[in-house]
Amino acid sequence: MDTSGFGGHKKIYADLLKRLASADIAGLAENLNLPINNTGEAEIPFLGQTYLISNRGVRRSDQRSFPETTGSVLIHYLLAGSSSRPAGKFVPLAELAGPLFKQSSYSQSALESPLIKRFQGRIPEFLSIAESIGGRQGGISGLGSISVIFNVLPNILFQLIFYDKDDEFPARATLLLDANATQLIDFEALAVLVTIFVRSLAETEVSRF
Repeated sequence: MDTSGFGGHKKIYADLLKRLASADIAGLAENLNLPINNTGEAEIPFLGQTYLISNRGVRRSDQRSFPETTGSVLIHYLLAGSSSRPAGKFVPLAELAGPLFKQSSYSQSALESPLIKRFQGRIPEFLSIAESIGGRQGGISGLGSISVIFNVLPNILFQLIFYDKDDEFPARATLLLDANATQLIDFEALAVLVTIFVRSLAETEVSRF
């Protein structure tokens, strides 16, 4: 599945904003257990930032700009208004996609390769950046690995297992998603969310923090 244009297309984003204009923000936020501020905006933490969504649109709390892709994913998430909660079981993206994944060029290795390239031999940097976007060490993983759990969006959890390179083996990374993720957001938007997450992790510089 080619997700590169999802949400970046102005018409798609505009259509989502139209749907948002008539949405029951308070009711959707309640289902998702999101706080509402005193101006009626739902507060959504995402990759170390807070986004505010109302019938008027999406904005960042620090007033900085953001890609339409990000705005689209956040609107999809809010409009789904799911009361589902994490399963506590992590699975590959392909398991959530089912037959859709087999018909696409969207591969697990394509997601993991940038993370391997960026963080091999740089575990302290990886942990510092991971923490800055909501990661915490935890989860089940193999001997010699580091496992980090990310609350990417409220109730949408990712697990990244990283094996650093050594004298015998190259670095490896395995990205897993909570089994209930597609109950909170549809698969196409989830796939874009994964792409945004990987890019954010791989491109963030530790010097920022």
